[in-house]
Amino acid sequence: MINSRRLSASILCLTLLLAALIPTFAYANPKTGTTAPAVTFLSQGKSLSLNTYHGQKVMLWLFSTWCPSCQAGLAALAQERKALAAGRVHLIVLENYRNGGYSGPSMQALMNQYAQAAKVAPNWTIGSATQKLAAVYNTKSYPDIYYLIGADGKVETVGSAPSASMDQILAFARK
Repeated sequence: MINSRRLSASILCLTLLLAALIPTFAYANPKTGTTAPAVTFLSQGKSLSLNTYHGQKVMLWLFSTWCPSCQAGLAALAQERKALAAGRVHLIVLENYRNGGYSGPSMQALMNQYAQAAKVAPNWTIGSATQKLAAVYNTKSYPDIYYLIGADGKVETVGSAPSASMDQILAFARK
């Protein structure tokens, strides 16, 4: 028997991703071309500021651990970790605040399953979104949203589903 919560979460994730085909991210905040707000997140029990990474290209990715396409995105990013490191992209991979309201595997379990080598990559920071970060970067509570932020601190791209938009992410790395 299929777990009804997991099925509901999967359907929600699929619905939101299909909605991404419409210009959903026109509603995202912050907008492309604006300065990325400096908010804090949690990593290894510490509070870190996005300002820490100013001067670097950053991919800020918020996702829910229960979302199957998010799990695929994690695996895809891990597979491209060398290209992203060569492009000097720092990945900040964060579990959505309260995991988007659903239970799911832990970040540790996901990293072990989909991104083992990336756990120790110097250009990866793994953590969780604070309520304030979610209020700034994920106002619509998408299960999966990322921001590509240039070294100048400006948002260059807002996207979803890294496994489906890897060409765009790798083009950002090659800049």
